[in-house]
Amino acid sequence: MEQPDFKNLEKLKDWIINIHEKYFIELKKAVELPAAFWESYSAFCNTSGGWILLGVIEGDPVNTIQGVGNISKTQINLWNMLSNPNKINYRSVDNEDIHVVNIDGAEIMIVCVKEAPEPMKPVYFNGKRENTFIRTGDGDRRATKQELEAFERNATPCHDSLPIEHFTIDDLDMDSVITYKEKVNKRFPKKKYLEMTNQEFLAEIGACFVDRVSGEVKLRRGALLFLGQERTIKEVYPHYHLDYFNRKGHNPRWIDRVSDDEPSDYEMNIFNFYSIVYEKMKILLKESFELDEGQLRIPLSDFDEVLRECLINCLAHADYVQAYPSIKIEVFDGWFHFLNPGKMLVSLQQFRTGGDSRPRNEIIMKMFRWLGASERQGYGGPLIFTTTASGGVHTPEVYTDIEKTDLRIWNIDFADSYPELEEEAKTILRVILKSTKPISVSKMREETGLSDYKIRKWLEILNGKKLVQKTGNGPATRYTIRETSDEKITQLQIALDNLKIKE
Repeated sequence: MEQPDFKNLEKLKDWIINIHEKYFIELKKAVELPAAFWESYSAFCNTSGGWILLGVIEGDPVNTIQGVGNISKTQINLWNMLSNPNKINYRSVDNEDIHVVNIDGAEIMIVCVKEAPEPMKPVYFNGKRENTFIRTGDGDRRATKQELEAFERNATPCHDSLPIEHFTIDDLDMDSVITYKEKVNKRFPKKKYLEMTNQEFLAEIGACFVDRVSGEVKLRRGALLFLGQERTIKEVYPHYHLDYFNRKGHNPRWIDRVSDDEPSDYEMNIFNFYSIVYEKMKILLKESFELDEGQLRIPLSDFDEVLRECLINCLAHADYVQAYPSIKIEVFDGWFHFLNPGKMLVSLQQFRTGGDSRPRNEIIMKMFRWLGASERQGYGGPLIFTTTASGGVHTPEVYTDIEKTDLRIWNIDFADSYPELEEEAKTILRVILKSTKPISVSKMREETGLSDYKIRKWLEILNGKKLVQKTGNGPATRYTIRETSDEKITQLQIALDNLKIKE
């Protein structure tokens, strides 16, 4: 989220007149506090936070700074309502989040609305849950019934720990249970799991339990998802659907698929889907590495670990109640796509830096950990970002909202992840990326053999695509790869990890 510079009035004015409504910006004409303020407030609380600018009218090409008619009354009114639980059910604004600024004699108010914690959502106003809004694109939209239900599930996750009435371990796929038990036993041979009955083993790992009152054996929801028969899984989760596609070779359809829709020798529960898909991705990764080792700058074993973590995150954090979208894993030439229903329950920054974990499905995550397949809780995100950053590949892209979580990772070098670029432009990108400090055009000429004219032409295109950034002027002009906020956070994490190693 862009941060306005409140210390520099000229920069702030430039930001105000040029910023336009988008995912995290709302401009409002305001004589006093407008009623529509609360729709944007609710939307930003329920989505990813944002800035509301009162007294600014959106224009083309620039905005008009009109000012707020009665700024002191508006400010008092705003604080009164923010402090009134009958007006809003959660306050995400503190003293430092409200700024009154005088621009050329016009007083405007800039309000920073922070995203609310998941347990406090949905945030609504006037005491009515139907007054729940979310931010989509550049506008506010009233939440649907399905989205309100998703907010409730996000607020109290780990539904997979709950028992399923009238289901027993007979609803599990016994082949899956036996294979899983054998794998876990290899990790913990002293536990002698193979000497246990299936029920004893499942109780030992928390997949089922004996009800103290009735004496019945109760199966947990996560155990059914992880080891169940597909038919019984869909009785409880009718929208359950898993898909894997191999789309390598620019194939208009796909060259390989794993799905609960396709005939299979296995029950397509989470355990079998994971086992099959992970093996297929490892084979494709190894083939890619052997064919063109120069493209893959991350060691094969490290990237294999990244792939595994991405796959487990996708399966363990999915909202299996939700109707759309379904889980989809796709492999392309040079990159991998992981899509799951449901919002990530930690912020994107927490996901990148680690240390905080809120698994949606604790039983499923626990069953992955028994296999030794999952990273330490809360550190999967840093593994994904720091490993790829150290290999010089395209930074992973992750997006999450109330509906879905979408993660993309690359296993080819940074330049090759932009297939639309011509080879000369890629060569320049590689030279800039390789340089340990900002690099001049003359140095690029030495490294590439290209003329100054061609280098400057490609730099202009790369700058337009926001891939490079220029510093300095005249003879002091230098170029670097443009860093995103994601990359800065990742570099900080790498530096912190290096400090821990030295200690």
